[in-house]
Amino acid sequence: MKKLIALFSLVLTLGLVGCSSKSEVKDIPVSDIKSAINNETLLTIQPISDVDAKEFYAFENVKDDIKEGFVLQAMINVKLQDVFVVKTDNVEKVKKAIEEYKTNNLRSFSDGYGGEENATAVADSILESVGDYVYFIATNNAKDIESKILEMIK
Repeated sequence: MKKLIALFSLVLTLGLVGCSSKSEVKDIPVSDIKSAINNETLLTIQPISDVDAKEFYAFENVKDDIKEGFVLQAMINVKLQDVFVVKTDNVEKVKKAIEEYKTNNLRSFSDGYGGEENATAVADSILESVGDYVYFIATNNAKDIESKILEMIK
């Protein structure tokens, strides 16, 4: 009976290990992610500002930790449309910089500057990391953009 239980446990363990899969993260250039977002016309507010993440003021203290990245924003300053994608060796440090940006720079939008749509975009914004990619999305269609990013990197 003990041998049967041990055998069953072994088979179950091997089955669980074999069925569990780590989500592999593709190593793709962030420029490919940006192109995919732009090609899908997911950025509804045009024109947009396109800045290298290392040059963006919110990343001043972490720019040495950034391998590559981009910041897309609406050029119309009363409409919120922020999409950041950064590839980094220090995910937590970059996420902290984005949190500070969100707290300090998006406060007026969250208070309703530019309309209720902006307040909703801040409230529903997404800050996540997958592997060594960190992304932040504050738009009215954040879930759609997140789906495109995840499709590219997973």
